[in-house]
Amino acid sequence: MTILKAHFPSGAAFLSRYLPELPQGGIFYPTRRALAIGETVVVAIRLGRRRSPTLIRGQVAWRRPGKHSTKVKAGIGIEFLETETQARAYLLGVARGDSAEMVARRHQRLPVELPVLWQVQGILQDNAGTLRDIGRGGAFVRTEEPLPTIGDVVLKVSPPGAEVAMPLSARVAWKGHPGGENGFGVEWKARDAGGTRRIKELVRRIEAQGTHAFARGV
Repeated sequence: MTILKAHFPSGAAFLSRYLPELPQGGIFYPTRRALAIGETVVVAIRLGRRRSPTLIRGQVAWRRPGKHSTKVKAGIGIEFLETETQARAYLLGVARGDSAEMVARRHQRLPVELPVLWQVQGILQDNAGTLRDIGRGGAFVRTEEPLPTIGDVVLKVSPPGAEVAMPLSARVAWKGHPGGENGFGVEWKARDAGGTRRIKELVRRIEAQGTHAFARGV
């Protein structure tokens, strides 16, 4: 998946490139790269100088060639996916100066597509799912299985480059169908130093994979 970096020095700069006319919202991304219409991309959007980037999925909705005579920049319109409503709302809130949105999520979430097995604490039955985003604070699990009740679960995740699944304790924080995807959000429950270390290692590996993608994709 192509990962693109976009740095906006201010909220006003982000809003000037925001595309409200697209059904799910989106941004204009200046580039001459030949990205196909409908291609899925991840955009790492950074607002200001100190804010860590927010990664958001989208699809190429249109392309336009540049015109030197009229100073029109070549680029693409990227429409955010339906599953990215929370990330879109966060970016718009920060860009508009909503202080509540600025502190709404402490940890950056990385979009991923990792198979995961999950089980309700105390019930030795594995259920299949997919990690759709992950951060040092928690994650979202998409699953076709019946959703667990609010309580503790164990996720078994194989980080990139690992052969053995990593068990992680978590608490179900919410469940539902964001963007039409059946699933639930969890907050990590590190019961000891080993649990904290496993969470940090998993996120570190995924972040490193994303860093390599930046080098290839930009």
